[in-house]
Parts: sequence; structure tokens; C-alpha cells
Amino acid sequence: MMTFVVEPTMARLFQRFQGKRYPDLTCRTCHGADAESVAYAMPRGLPPLDPQHMPDPNAAGAKGRTAKFMAEEVTPEMAELLGVAPYDPKTGRGFGCFACHPRAGAPGEVRP
Repeated sequence: MMTFVVEPTMARLFQRFQGKRYPDLTCRTCHGADAESVAYAMPRGLPPLDPQHMPDPNAAGAKGRTAKFMAEEVTPEMAELLGVAPYDPKTGRGFGCFACHPRAGAPGEVRP
């Protein structure tokens, strides 16, 4: 499913967002350079996010634009592709940022 559905769909989303002619998303983009040795475990490979200081999708500049893209396009699309409920802030349940990104300061976190 990941190889034939998730990766190509996400590659097209990022290709459009980045304005690139060809996508450069691979399994290792999200799962890390050691994807195979960790059995493609998630969260892994992406930069950690601090739950107390999440990027603001309404902020100006690249960070705001990226946060908006992730919140409005990537996260809901991944939830749909995986057949899971999207994150609901009222219940604190569902597929959200921390399904893919580690929490900053979490045990085992490796900082770049």
C-alpha cells in the first residue's frame, strides 16, 4: 500500500507544493535513512515538533506556508489513504502531526 498508493500520492502533493517538475520523495524521506533496519517504524526520520510550540499555519513566510500545507493537505490526505480518522483536537485522538513527526524532547529522540 505504501509503495503503490501512499508514496506516489504524497510525492505528487509535495511536487505541487514545492513547484518541482519531478517529485523527489522516497520512503526514506519520512521513514529515515535507516528505514529498512527499523522496519519502516514511525514516527521516524522527520524533524521533531514541539507540541507546546507548533508551527502556525497563519504565520507569514515559508514556515507558515509549510504548516498550512501540512495541516490542510498532507495530514488529511494521509489519514484518508490509511483509512483512519483525522486528528480531532477536542478528543486528542486520530491521525495528526505526531503520527509522522516525533515529539521534541521525547525519549530516544535524536537531534540533528
